Amino acid sequence: MVFWSVSANAETSGLERALNALKKSGTKVSAQIVNLTNTREWLKVDADTPLNPASSIKLFVAYTALKRLGINFQFKTQFFKNEDQSFCIKGDGDPSFVMEDLYLVVEGLKRKGLEKYSGKIWVDASAFDDEQYPEDRSDQDSERAYNAPLSGLNFNYNTITAFAFPTQVGKPARVGLDFPFSFVQIHNKVMTAGTTDVTWDKKGVGSQEIVSLGGKIAESAEDWKKPFRLRDPATGFAEAFSKMLAQGGVAASGKTEWGKKACSGNPYFTYSSKPLSFVVQLMDKYSNNFIADSLVKKLDQVVNKRSGTTEGGIAFIRDEMQKVGINLSTKGRKYVSGSGLTSANLAAASDFIALLKVIDREKVLLPEIFASLPVAGLDGTLKRKYIGSDVQERLRGKTGTLSGVQSLVGVYPNQAGEWIAVAILVNGGTGIPEKELAGYLSGHE
Repeated sequence: MVFWSVSANAETSGLERALNALKKSGTKVSAQIVNLTNTREWLKVDADTPLNPASSIKLFVAYTALKRLGINFQFKTQFFKNEDQSFCIKGDGDPSFVMEDLYLVVEGLKRKGLEKYSGKIWVDASAFDDEQYPEDRSDQDSERAYNAPLSGLNFNYNTITAFAFPTQVGKPARVGLDFPFSFVQIHNKVMTAGTTDVTWDKKGVGSQEIVSLGGKIAESAEDWKKPFRLRDPATGFAEAFSKMLAQGGVAASGKTEWGKKACSGNPYFTYSSKPLSFVVQLMDKYSNNFIADSLVKKLDQVVNKRSGTTEGGIAFIRDEMQKVGINLSTKGRKYVSGSGLTSANLAAASDFIALLKVIDREKVLLPEIFASLPVAGLDGTLKRKYIGSDVQERLRGKTGTLSGVQSLVGVYPNQAGEWIAVAILVNGGTGIPEKELAGYLSGHE
């Protein structure tokens, strides 16, 4: 159903009127729209005013990481087999390593002839420093998945997901975890009922993590699920590895246990991640904070040849942006977080338009970055946006959302085959006027 059918002439100035109306209400706005093909500016509303862009700031990470590390860069997780038949796993900061990858690791080890090991597993997360949460990250105590800790050795985005499944009305629901870690307990008080209203709580008690579920789940529901952060990613990796080995038929000759130390010698097996272009797509499509902040540390590790730090990675990105004419440290700008999960970042719409111009001019990274952006009404964070409008399945944009903050930075292909660059930042108020934006873009065909 098309419900945003408007005349081009009415909407040509409708967006600007809507943005100015927001300004009059006390909302802060920074917006700019430019035709990248002929460089003609279409719209400009306080385009040089720095505001909090939330997750749209991830585009600076995407561009710098792809340019410095390379489109086909791969993280290398190394597995060392020691003389005492124990294993040592050295992480490379791979933020995309998930359960399926661990299965492939075990299969690879079996193909090399591995049949048993001592049961001891060491982990080495020294690729990054020990700071799990960037200093400027908001709400660092949150147990939600968006606040996953950073580590040099990662598993399942350093999250764990709790599930609840209905049984019969009046009876307890079945609950479980996506991976049975011994240090995660799940307490179940969920009852099967006619409607769903599941409550949850998660906390750490010593070395244990406790997930408490309550409320009710509808008998007709398929399931209920909630992802949480995993407090000790490296330990989680070690336990997951031990259980995957056992599941694959690789026996432990002694007690299964794990600890932390530096790996040494030559790796017995090396597992390569998917290309960086794929990792960046995961980051941008779903606005993954964990991936963004991990790439910041990876840049510092590679460039400065040390355990990666947030501070070092951010400084490198600032320097790279300066080289292409984007200064994130002057005129009210401030860049401290790669993910945008902070109240401290400040950038203007003109900074993002400048970056899109660079990407378009250089061409080399354009396919990867444009493909990484969510598509309106189709996928990622824009899956439920602009449905029924003329820009559905055409507008691509990196979204940003925090309390009182909404942003969109992206591109729109018009009927003439030209890329139109869009950057709109709104702090306060009701957010971006999406109906007017859709009409404005389609009205310029």
